[in-house]
Amino acid sequence: MSELSTLRSRMGEVRASGKAGGWMRAYGNRLNATTSDGVDYRQKQSGLSLGADAPIEVSNGQLLVGVLGGYSTSALDLSRGTTGKVDSYYVGAYGTWLFDDGYYVDGVLKLNRFRNKADVAMSDASKAKGDYSNTGVGGWLEVGRHIELADDYFLEPFAQLSTVVVQGQELRLDNGMKAKNDRTQSVLGKVGTSLGRTVSLKDGGMLRPYVRGAVAQEFSRRNEVKANDVTFDNSLFGSRAELGAGVSVSLSERLQVHADFDYMKGKHIEQPWGANVGLRLEF
Repeated sequence: MSELSTLRSRMGEVRASGKAGGWMRAYGNRLNATTSDGVDYRQKQSGLSLGADAPIEVSNGQLLVGVLGGYSTSALDLSRGTTGKVDSYYVGAYGTWLFDDGYYVDGVLKLNRFRNKADVAMSDASKAKGDYSNTGVGGWLEVGRHIELADDYFLEPFAQLSTVVVQGQELRLDNGMKAKNDRTQSVLGKVGTSLGRTVSLKDGGMLRPYVRGAVAQEFSRRNEVKANDVTFDNSLFGSRAELGAGVSVSLSERLQVHADFDYMKGKHIEQPWGANVGLRLEF
């Protein structure tokens, strides 16, 4: 889900451009989570995304569509010495439609291939290893409005619904132990707003700082894992709050750079930090 969420902050720049272009984005984050069964884990993720888009002529406003691809790696640290690693390779498509009255609709659809490795600490202090691959699909749809205020300030209230479904798979450890993940699903609803300002620079460039706040609700209640016929619930159901800040700078008519920072806190999950930096070049 974090791969999807970091894409959101860049869609505003795509909308504002209205021109064909390509972009690159590097990102990282840290998650601390406690499932409904009381299992604690920590995750560090880093990744890189690339994409390109082009405008399509419409009668109302402007429509841009594009394709993307990328890679991320996540290091997992679970309770009592168990660790894991997930390598994710993904491709996808996106679109953004900005209407003449300031309303917009954004959408992303993404396909992932995951390679998972586990190093499991057993009750007798021994270690067992295993690996498997599986597939996931995810996407989100967002509606909102870009509202111009006095003194070049702007406001963007939005509502978003995102979902990710990951294929269930069986993990066989080298000591003979078996674990099976049922199909995992996340359904996340979110409402929030961004407040920013467009500042004209002396050299003709543009500076756009912003702050953002949102509240989100995870609706998926059960994500089960079975280990030797014992079932654990990996659910992160509940609400959370999100805060973010960032800036984009137009260095020339064709080149933009950006940086964003995010914090999130909920009942079962916390993201102490999340950051991404990148650039966009118009063709």
